Amino acid sequence: MNDSTYMLPASCSSVRYLSARSAKSYQTYMVEVSDSVALLPGDGVLAVGSDKELIHVIIGYPRHDASGKKRAAGGLKYIRKLAPTDVERLEENQRKQDAAVILCKEQVRAIRLPIHLVNCELSFSGKQYVFYFTAETRVDFRALVSTLSRSLKAKVQMWQIGSRDETRFFATVGMCGRELCCNCFLKEIKPVSLKCARVQNLSLNPNKITGVCGKLMCCLRYETYEYADASGLDVKKKPKEGATQ
Repeated sequence: MNDSTYMLPASCSSVRYLSARSAKSYQTYMVEVSDSVALLPGDGVLAVGSDKELIHVIIGYPRHDASGKKRAAGGLKYIRKLAPTDVERLEENQRKQDAAVILCKEQVRAIRLPIHLVNCELSFSGKQYVFYFTAETRVDFRALVSTLSRSLKAKVQMWQIGSRDETRFFATVGMCGRELCCNCFLKEIKPVSLKCARVQNLSLNPNKITGVCGKLMCCLRYETYEYADASGLDVKKKPKEGATQ
């Protein structure tokens, strides 16, 4: 692509939709951006959602949709590139996050809560902390939330995640040499069964079909249905476009 800013022709639409991911969490979004704004993949920008809260996201690649349907599905609206004052606030937020992680770990040890803290995200405004954790079973963390809220003087949420989601926090590459699918574009991680590998006649060696997260690689799903159709195997079909489930 010759145009390094990935600008769409003005005749296509007055806006374009760029994929983006949260600078701190694994969440991905579609950001509505005017065609007059030049952005590059990797640019840090501020965007706003339906709750009017500013969010720091990292721009990805363009997804053009003139109908605007993607904006309605939890998308964001571009506000501006990061200004020097925004960078200062983000640095201050990072210091607060680091302190909050230390505090949370101390409280978890104090009350012997069986959880593993993965990450912490402070909203751009500094009004809300979100702590991500993994646990073997469901955990009653109400006492922990109450203690953290009083100490941090902010709203606190605890989100339990799985091992696949935990991996999304830490950008890395898979055995294919590319950035992990879950970290760069997958919005939803769907279950993957060993049948996906069998249908494609792939090796069942765990070292070859297991991802960084320790689970079967998400990409095993990509061509499963095509291989099944070609070989006449009975695999549950993908729902047709526009069909209700």
